[in-house]
Amino acid sequence: MCKDTGFINKAGLSFICTCLKQKIYDVAYNKSNMGNLERENFSTFNLKIFSDKPNRELYKSEFSPRQNMEMMKEKANSFIKNFDVPNEKNLLFTGNTGTGKTFLINCIASEILKEGKTVLYQTSPLMLDSILDEKFGKTDTNLYYTVLDVDLLIIDDLGTETQNDYKMEQIFNIINTRLLNQNHKITKTIISTNFPIDALFNIYTARIGSRLAGSYRVLRFFGDDLRIKKSKKES
Repeated sequence: MCKDTGFINKAGLSFICTCLKQKIYDVAYNKSNMGNLERENFSTFNLKIFSDKPNRELYKSEFSPRQNMEMMKEKANSFIKNFDVPNEKNLLFTGNTGTGKTFLINCIASEILKEGKTVLYQTSPLMLDSILDEKFGKTDTNLYYTVLDVDLLIIDDLGTETQNDYKMEQIFNIINTRLLNQNHKITKTIISTNFPIDALFNIYTARIGSRLAGSYRVLRFFGDDLRIKKSKKES
């Protein structure tokens, strides 16, 4: 869009292009958080690594992990296709470590970046600690504004941050501001957590719980820990 200049000129005014904005986000905030997009995207997505054996007792589902992941993939594609649709729900990924949450998040992030949009990836503990430092003048990173303004915000490890009233308020403000599109543009959020959804409602306030329940599509991941399986094969 900017012909690799970093800026777009419209009606005599100069605006920073999304490509340069994303580069700034990557250097300042994302760092290594999104370094696997070349290896983890839909072109390398392999459903065969997931078990095709249902286990109702173990997984609390009539579907196998492979069938479940196939449905997750379809919902992820719907999210990407309808990203700019105001009533398209945000995504909440819940499930144990190694069940495919991060891989699918990277698949989505890769596609959103191809659309010329910006993506910010933060773990919940680091994001909230950084915002707290910013609020109290310990740093000057402008992270809080970026969290509210970025097209796609990815919050990983929700529920693992230390709990206090101030952080609760920040989580609510972030979720609510982005839901209400208070920056006068459509923004979407993906939240990932190892906690089951009912545990999140016990951890957070009713205001946060109601936003998650009403405005997020909950996708539950289950199955074997693929990271452990991979390490066993390599060893």
